Amino acid sequence: MAGGAENYDVIIIGAGAAGLFCAAEAGKRGRRVLIIDHAEKIGEKIRISGGGRCN
Repeated sequence: MAGGAENYDVIIIGAGAAGLFCAAEAGKRGRRVLIIDHAEKIGEKIRISGGGRCN
């Protein structure tokens, strides 16, 4: 966003399973979506879950 402000219809905090599902559904409906997450890669917890630890 170095060039200026962007406009989004939906801003989702968290790129876990629920956040990604919501983003996909909003995108299917033609909404401009921004996902914000603390992890370096989206879906980090989904990819590493196991060993009895998900959240």
